[in-house]
Amino acid sequence: MLKKIFAAILVICAVTLCGCNSVSENSGGKLKIVTTIFPAYDFARNVFGDTAEITMLLKPGMESHSYDPSAKDIVKIDDCDLFIYNGGESDVWVENILNSTENVNSLKMTDAVEMLNEEYTEGMTEHEEIGENTEEYDEHVWTSPKNAVLIMESILDKAKEISPENAEIFEKNANSYIEKINLLDKDFAELFEGEERFFVFGDRFPLLYFFKEYGLNYYAAFPGCGSETEPSAQTISFLTKKLNEEDTIKTVFYIELSNHKLADNLAEECGIAAEEFHTCHNITALDFEAGESYVSLMKRNYDMLKAAVE
Repeated sequence: MLKKIFAAILVICAVTLCGCNSVSENSGGKLKIVTTIFPAYDFARNVFGDTAEITMLLKPGMESHSYDPSAKDIVKIDDCDLFIYNGGESDVWVENILNSTENVNSLKMTDAVEMLNEEYTEGMTEHEEIGENTEEYDEHVWTSPKNAVLIMESILDKAKEISPENAEIFEKNANSYIEKINLLDKDFAELFEGEERFFVFGDRFPLLYFFKEYGLNYYAAFPGCGSETEPSAQTISFLTKKLNEEDTIKTVFYIELSNHKLADNLAEECGIAAEEFHTCHNITALDFEAGESYVSLMKRNYDMLKAAVE
């Protein structure tokens, strides 16, 4: 409720700011594309290329689930040629803004794919507020390379719609990146062929689409959008026990930008390695400055996973 009220206040502020020259930016005649999170940013820059100025609202290194827009962020959304966001529980503020403003050309990534219900597996510490009749969708749709391709194709369609004179450039850019994603998908499929062991996450688990894509099994401390709270004693005991069984990968995984304290403790207790599994939700400032991409981060995952499963 507080986020909805805050978003409404920001919309009012944004309307008063839209005419201010101090927040307008010279895009040099380029299209202005605004995105919320890193996957949207990366997919957009690999479709539009040099024809657009791409802005990512979520700062590198920032926790994505606690992001709140500023008034200037809303002005950027109102002033852009295309606004790309993910959708889902973390983007409730977006829907409030879009319902309160006019003529924002937007694309929701979750509309490009079939969404899955968030899972609560054995041993997992659940949200305290989850009720019996509550159903939540897992919003981390881009973690499946096949979904990433579908999202790229949706962005390509939008790009050609808003700038048809650049359609050939967009097609060439998108197809080049899609080819790289498809090669990744092929590599992952070959790596995981016949893999029946369980992967253990001493962390949140926002990789449901990836794991479903390749038929993988897992245990985790928290669901995908679970809060970074202390796991229950039962969860710690459960994961420790599982890591000592034969049907689990002898590596404990954590996701990027987490404190990975639980994963480190489990790894030390069981005498195994703890490794980062990058979900690409957001990246560090260093990775951002180095030009890392969805493809390069997924290649990083592939190399790590290849060593873990072998």
